[in-house]
Amino acid sequence: MLAEVGITALLLAFGAALYAIGAALYGGRRHSDNWVHSARNAALLTFPLLLVSAGALVLALITEQYQISYVWSVSNPTTPVFYRITALWGSQAGSLLFWSLLLSLFVVLAVWLNWRSHRRLMPYVIAYTMATLAFFLGLSIFLENPFTRYWITPDLPATARAIPAYLFIPEGATAPSYSEMANSARGLNPLLRHFGMIIHPPMLYLGFVGFVIPFAFAMAALASGDLSTNWIKATRRWTLVAWLFLSLGLILGGRWAYDVLGWGGYWGWDPVENAAFLPWLVGTAFLHSVMIQEKRGMLKVWNMFLVIGTFSAVIFGTFATRSGLIESVHSFARSQIGFPMFAFWSLLTLISVGLILWRWNRGELKDEHQFVNLLSRETLFVLNNVIFVALFVVIFWGSFGAPIVSDLFLGTNITLSTDYYMQVTPPLFAALFVLMGIAPLSAWGATSLARLGRALLIPLLLTLALMVLLFVTGTTQPVALLAYGLVSLAGFVALYEIYRGAEARTRSLHERWPQAVLALFGRNRRRYGGYVVHLGVTIIGIGVIGSTLFQQETQQRIALGETLTIGDYQLRYDDFEEGYAADGRYIQRAYTTVLRNGQPLTQIQPRIDIYLSAEQGGENQTMTIAGAHSTLENDFYVLLVGWEAVTHQTATFRVYINPLVNLVWWGGLVLILGTLIAAWPAEVLPARVREESRQRQQAEATA
Repeated sequence: MLAEVGITALLLAFGAALYAIGAALYGGRRHSDNWVHSARNAALLTFPLLLVSAGALVLALITEQYQISYVWSVSNPTTPVFYRITALWGSQAGSLLFWSLLLSLFVVLAVWLNWRSHRRLMPYVIAYTMATLAFFLGLSIFLENPFTRYWITPDLPATARAIPAYLFIPEGATAPSYSEMANSARGLNPLLRHFGMIIHPPMLYLGFVGFVIPFAFAMAALASGDLSTNWIKATRRWTLVAWLFLSLGLILGGRWAYDVLGWGGYWGWDPVENAAFLPWLVGTAFLHSVMIQEKRGMLKVWNMFLVIGTFSAVIFGTFATRSGLIESVHSFARSQIGFPMFAFWSLLTLISVGLILWRWNRGELKDEHQFVNLLSRETLFVLNNVIFVALFVVIFWGSFGAPIVSDLFLGTNITLSTDYYMQVTPPLFAALFVLMGIAPLSAWGATSLARLGRALLIPLLLTLALMVLLFVTGTTQPVALLAYGLVSLAGFVALYEIYRGAEARTRSLHERWPQAVLALFGRNRRRYGGYVVHLGVTIIGIGVIGSTLFQQETQQRIALGETLTIGDYQLRYDDFEEGYAADGRYIQRAYTTVLRNGQPLTQIQPRIDIYLSAEQGGENQTMTIAGAHSTLENDFYVLLVGWEAVTHQTATFRVYINPLVNLVWWGGLVLILGTLIAAWPAEVLPARVREESRQRQQAEATA
């Protein structure tokens, strides 16, 4: 019954999306409010229908409906209820349905919130978003349907090892027994049984589908001819929200890799990691560039290409991880959706680029001002964009370009290693941090070198003082000192700008410091929220430098009671145990003590979890779980590599010291805080702060 409910709701949502496309386009071209209203209602209907469909699948997972193929493939009787629910996005078919549900939610909110204020754009916004939704629903219905069920048909040989799955009940078919299906159910991939990985995919999906909204509004502006900044104003907060979720997804993915994959790091330049990073790069460039169009009426064509590039990167990344194009621990299995998704991505990108060129040739995307100064803020923002795009190009080439080109034209698969990325990306990231330090101090229109130098003086002095302090305390590597200096400059500029704004308020308005800072952030949330984001990126950068340049590693075999030494730390092997856990895992665990300069700090338990396959002859799945002692200074990170069988008298450990690695996670929290400040609605601020913000916006509009 749940399968019938789920597939029926899915089919109805697909029909509603198709109808919304046709009605919106017809209503938009004919200027018929009735048709556009009808399209809106159909678009709004998709969300409750998909909620019913996804709810049916979750209920099937909770109630162990193993006859449904998706339930059988991602759960088993030992799977806890919490992991049954999160298994909705644990494999290809369920994650596509979840993707469609989130996209429908974003579309409903975007249409509802902007219906009155941007009526001219609405028909085309509905058409573009519903086309994207209809495509993904089509994948779910025709290629990756989560509601297919196993049926035993009269012609199925009694010796058949596999029972086929069908969308509709075959004639004369009978259902397999519960015990037969439960005993052979696969269960959730052990790598997904981690809090970070449970939240990581939804955050990435929210980021991906969130970027569909600004793309749809941009294309609606091109299609309707409303090429003012209306589409930017309508999508400003959507872009920030999408960027926030994508950033959070990337950070959680790094934490999952650090905790579960057992290689001592958090970013390995894996193609799937990069597939999620690429839209973040273009989206970040768009967030900076769109401010130039709002302030100066410039870069109209460039911003259109950036928003298309962000959406295109989202679709390509989804295609790359789901089509079998690349192999990775992060990716889904090879499936039939590769060619349709590639065709959809190509078609929509070509249509969008065609619209831009059409409006451009008609002279409707002319800039209102020209660049007049090399040190102006808009020029520095353009340089910022160039570097983001350069990062996109070199990372895309290393992840997809080189492997695909070599396979197609050379008949071999060339995979670029981490060394490639460590050669090409650090100079570009260094340039980004330099611009993060300079651009906020520049002015719109024109800035003199002397004025910029005066503004930079105090942050530069603070940066030099920090570098001297680092040198005196033992950081003598020139590369490390330079890297810390470049990153710190951006952070000091952000802090100094916040200080200057608050200090000005305390002098002119006689406010106390806490009151001045709160009012400052409320008056210009985007600017000062952006400074907090820059501060978060600075903290992440310091963590990356420390954990990359100064990581220590050793691997040793030691006997019970003995210790290994790395730096001023020691690891003592105390005991070993193995046995079954309540959920069926077979756990092999070492008990160890961490010491520093001979003084005990804590006990940690690196272990290996083995998930036994329910299928006869199936392959067991293994997870290596690190033991770690974490401080702000570093992580003492231990992996259990091997041991002497039976007696466990000796064991082999791989040990890492990862300096400042926890700043990566703390910096991520600061980044999230800054984004929330920048996106915070003005309606929830105090009346006085709202009035100040309104006056500031009016002054900027008339400047």
